[in-house]
Amino acid sequence: MVKIEQEERENNDLSLNKKIVEEITRLQNDISENKKTREETEEAILEMLRVMITKMKGDIENERKDRELTEETFLSILEETCNKLNQASQI
Repeated sequence: MVKIEQEERENNDLSLNKKIVEEITRLQNDISENKKTREETEEAILEMLRVMITKMKGDIENERKDRELTEETFLSILEETCNKLNQASQI
């Protein structure tokens, strides 16, 4: 009788140990998958930010060039106007 109870306890212990190992393995797999997913998401976000930064730098550069061209045009018109006023005042 004692031997049967001891065998049952050993079987229960083995079964419990097996379940614990299975659960730990499952948790490790879940952790590994979550880590991989997080890393992929982080990489995707970083890539999107890189693209956005590049686009914004291009937009800023284009705006700067447009502003410079507009300023040059404005100064040219202003200079012409001043020259015309000087010529008119000399007449």
